[in-house]
Amino acid sequence: MLVQSRIMSVSKVEFVDVEKKVSAKRSFRDVLAPETGKAYAVVISRDGCPACKRHKPRFVKLAETLTKKCGSSVVFVEVHVKKPADSDAESQRSNSLMGHYFYPTDLVLIRTKDRGAVEFFRAVSPRMDELRRYVENALASAVALAKEES
Repeated sequence: MLVQSRIMSVSKVEFVDVEKKVSAKRSFRDVLAPETGKAYAVVISRDGCPACKRHKPRFVKLAETLTKKCGSSVVFVEVHVKKPADSDAESQRSNSLMGHYFYPTDLVLIRTKDRGAVEFFRAVSPRMDELRRYVENALASAVALAKEES
């Protein structure tokens, strides 16, 4: 299981743990969005990132709000990238594997049976009302796809 700790309604996952589970047949999206019928809101954050520090409380508040409204159908995950003072190696691997260039980057993922997990939305530090709208739309799509596929 990827979840190492639980901060309110947001699960925190270390990037290195995601990296270990990725393979030629399993993308980082598949690792982070394992179930159909759910929407996954993911933030990629890094140590020492001022924008990440400002973003985190808003992301947690959104997670609490939508978890109360939607229950376990919406999953919020923080992918934590370590940044030791003397190395950018983990950050560079994260950029390469997940295709982001800035921190924090928010993703909304859903899982399909035929194509695996797909990105529904991606943005650098979006407004929370925008992220909320995309999470809710992704959830509606995920539920509809799960019904069609069953």
